[in-house]
Amino acid sequence: MMSVYKDKIEHFKKLAANNKLSHAYLFFGEGLGEEKFVFARSLANFLENGKFGVPERMLGEELVVSPNEKGSIGIDDIRRLKQFLWQKTSSEKQTRTAIIKGAENMTSEAQNSALKIVEEPPVHSLIIFIANNESNLTPALSSRLQKIYFPALSNKEETKTAGDILDSEISEEEINLFFNDLIGRLAKDPVKNFQKLKSALRRLAFMKQFNVNKRLQLKTLICPDSEAAIN
Repeated sequence: MMSVYKDKIEHFKKLAANNKLSHAYLFFGEGLGEEKFVFARSLANFLENGKFGVPERMLGEELVVSPNEKGSIGIDDIRRLKQFLWQKTSSEKQTRTAIIKGAENMTSEAQNSALKIVEEPPVHSLIIFIANNESNLTPALSSRLQKIYFPALSNKEETKTAGDILDSEISEEEINLFFNDLIGRLAKDPVKNFQKLKSALRRLAFMKQFNVNKRLQLKTLICPDSEAAIN
């Protein structure tokens, strides 16, 4: 992880070592969102494998919930999360981590269901909600979450963070989710993000039309000056 998060990394390591991790957190801030997701996955990897960094393969004790094609997270997604958390871990010392990416896209029904889980969490469970703004969640749910603020990063820092994703073994489904999530966030301010939005839409259309290397398309979007960039 980037040096900018060194203090946060050490903070969570100490909490884990002293068994003082909260059962539910809200990662929020002005950044585009990937830095919060990368940190959440890195924490899940640390709890499972003792290494604070994006996992190189699928984790056995991690579940990621993201908005569907319509841009929402429904109650069925939260029910699946609950079922995952209530399953037994591979060992008594393990923690099951559920990450809700784009938590502001949960329906009111889904948020109410998530609230019940947060109020009565399963043993050895951790839920991380990721949102741009804490006010995007209902007051009842938000008030029960430990909040961790992530400030906006510089373009250089943001590129490096997103590059952490490329260093891990991510599936095509995760790449699709990345593109859909990125486009949704950029579209909230299409004037300011015009060039980035245009590039993301173009590469997404290119992927759907042709049988291309999706990982390469993601790399050229994150690192436009890369030699691999497509003109």
